[in-house]
Amino acid sequence: MKQFNDFLKEKLREIEEAGLYRERIVLPPDTVEFSSNDYLGLRDNPSTKEKLYRSIESIALGSGASALISGFHPIQKELEESLAEFKNTESCLVVGSGYMANIGLIPIISEEGDTIFSDQLNHASIIDGIRLSKASKLVYRHCDVEDLERKIRTTNTKGKRIIVTDSVFSMDGDIAPLDELVKISQKYDAVLVVDEAHSTGVLGKEGRGIFSHFGIKPTDNTILMGTLSKAVGSYGAFICGTKLLINYLINRMRSVIFTTALSPLQNFVSLYNLRAIKEEVYRRERLFRNVETFLEISKREGLDVNFFGTPIITYIVREPKRTLYIRDKLLENGFFIGAVRPPTVPPGTSRLRITITSKHTPEDIKRFLSTLSEIVNG
Repeated sequence: MKQFNDFLKEKLREIEEAGLYRERIVLPPDTVEFSSNDYLGLRDNPSTKEKLYRSIESIALGSGASALISGFHPIQKELEESLAEFKNTESCLVVGSGYMANIGLIPIISEEGDTIFSDQLNHASIIDGIRLSKASKLVYRHCDVEDLERKIRTTNTKGKRIIVTDSVFSMDGDIAPLDELVKISQKYDAVLVVDEAHSTGVLGKEGRGIFSHFGIKPTDNTILMGTLSKAVGSYGAFICGTKLLINYLINRMRSVIFTTALSPLQNFVSLYNLRAIKEEVYRRERLFRNVETFLEISKREGLDVNFFGTPIITYIVREPKRTLYIRDKLLENGFFIGAVRPPTVPPGTSRLRITITSKHTPEDIKRFLSTLSEIVNG
């Protein structure tokens, strides 16, 4: 046991010396967050809370089993039908988390002889899903459709071609070139898998996501997955596609078959928050007004931020320890923001990942940027 403890201590010491040590922080009351993915402010949605309060007597707190045993409740069926309509697909499957969705989906839609083409900056859950697959993997340069097509054209693939991409990339906030990816997938008869974690609720008409944003209807060769824990303000994930696909996933996907289903209570929250996204359009309008306010003030403050049209905005610091210092000084002043460091991002690109939400006020934004400017220029 001593040898094992020495191993742990040494590895933690190396992490700490590199400025990469991570810890969970319980935020003091009244802290203003600029790191949450709750883009529409729905995690505390009063109308959903009120509906839950009125319905709590009839809602089970837990599902009791996997969805294939006895855990498939009417509220999950209703949520899946609503998500399929929201994403303009035939069918939908709700699962425990975005991570479980990707590590469950990718290995079972691929097999030996297939080739998966993955964007260079795809989320870790996509990368791990590909690692669990028996297919070959080729990484194409970030959002570079010419590099993708060149790799598809010159790669001898015996089986299926599968293209996997994030919709909005979580560490930079840039949007995948979906229109071009769809053309390539159709040209080479490839399956296109799109992770809509950060586009659901944010992009497109009524927040329907990246396909709506580009005015494209999903086809039989497209698979949409996404989370319910970001703009939807709840927990869980979904996979949308054809009825044939969903029936196949129900029968083969290990992270559905061998795990307890989400609780009816959680699915209730997701369902009513999803309705709020469609009905309460002011939330997205206020979100993007806040983004405009942030950009205007950051320019006045002389802060060089990276913006790609979404609520995810980055301030590159480069050095991990410097990034931690700025985060801690901001927290002392009542603001919390994530200090993102390797291996989440490449070495030399440590950053403050700033997320704007509809709940921020212009005064919040002004005070935050003024404080940040003082710290980085002090």
